[in-house]
Parts: sequence; C-alpha cells; structure tokens
Amino acid sequence: MHLIGVLRPMESVLQKWFGGWFSFIYNPAPAENEQCAADLEKAQKSQADQTKLEAENLELSQENKELQEYLNFFSDKKNQKYLLARVSLQENFLDAAKYGQDLVINKGAQDGLKPDLVVLDSQGLVVGKVLEVKDHSSRVCLLTNNTCKLAVTILNSNRTIGVSGGELGLTVKVNFVGQTEPVSVGDIIVTSGLEENIPSGLVLGKISQISDQENDVWQSINVEPLVNFNSLKIVSVILP
Repeated sequence: MHLIGVLRPMESVLQKWFGGWFSFIYNPAPAENEQCAADLEKAQKSQADQTKLEAENLELSQENKELQEYLNFFSDKKNQKYLLARVSLQENFLDAAKYGQDLVINKGAQDGLKPDLVVLDSQGLVVGKVLEVKDHSSRVCLLTNNTCKLAVTILNSNRTIGVSGGELGLTVKVNFVGQTEPVSVGDIIVTSGLEENIPSGLVLGKISQISDQENDVWQSINVEPLVNFNSLKIVSVILP
C-alpha cells in the first residue's frame, strides 16, 4: 500500500505527459488541418484535370480517326465535292418514341447547303438527307425517319428500283417493288442516282425481311441500315 501511494504522483505526471503527446499526434494544430485540407484539394483537382485531359485526348483521337476515314473515302472520288459538318444536336434524344429521327449540323445555307442533299458517315454509308436549312445550321432527317425518302436500287439480278422511307424511327422500308421482282434477304440497297444531286451507289443497308402477300401489289421489304446513328459526331454532305 505504501508503494502504491508513492507511485501515484508519478502516475499522474506520466498521464499528463503522454496525454499531451497523444493529443499532439491525433489532434494537430489548426494550421496543419488547413494544410492537409489544401493538399487533399490539390490532389483531387490534379486527378480531375488528368481525367479531363485523358477524355479530351480520347475524343480528339476518335475525331482524327473519323477525319482520316473521310479522306480515305473521298480520295478516289476526286471530282466529288463534299462538306464536313459537326453534329451539334440529336433531336428528341430523351424521347424514346421519337429518338434518333433528326440531327442538327453546324453548316447551312452560307456554306452551300440546301434541302435534299444526301448525308454520309465516315464510312460513306448513307445517314439521311438535308431536310431544312438555315444560314449556319441544317436539320438532317435520318433514314429511319418516315419523312426521309430516297430513290434506291436493290442490288439483285434485275437491279430493281424503289423508294426507301423510315418506319417508326426504327428501321427502313423499300416501297413500290412489284411482286414479281426477285428480291432476297441480304440484298444490298444503294442510291439509284435518279434524284438530282444524289450520286448512285451509296449504301443504305441490306434487306432483313420480306413479306409478300398474294393480294398485295407491292412487296413489303424491311431494310437494316448499316450506319450507327448513335455514334455520329461528324458527317459529310455531298454537294451539287
């Protein structure tokens, strides 16, 4: 008991000393708190800047790839005039019932555009037609839009002609093809060249389904477009 009484004052001193030491370690001074917060904010900003830079580089790389594809496509069409345009808006993007039927591009009448010119992607696949033109912008109706009509040829043995039009914003139909025409699933659909300012041989898609009822005058032909409408960022417009 006597020894315990002797150690108690020392215990009190140790508690005060160690308590202050732990307080110093786990409860840093306000200035140190501020410095830690500043360092953390700096690190987070650096990471955000790096992520942004990576995204911009990826976007630039993809855009350069598309531009090179356009150059390749038009390299053997030296007499063909065209204009590259950026997609600035995909109308009705949030409306599932109307999604993907129109685009707005950043070129217009001041750049030589007018209605009914054909629009292509970087692979040379038909996207649709110029529908309306303003001074510095234009609306493009996509193939799947029922207002987008094109004179087309089916690459079958007869080179059958017809007119394409959108179906519910989802697919494309070829109309006015007679029951006796030899049409098959997988046949390629191209522009016929029978429309002013639209050259022949531009690919729209391939036949995915055929329905021919005995009492119908025309075959019902569904076409699967080959262009990826969801990834369009740059398009080309064939000029007259």
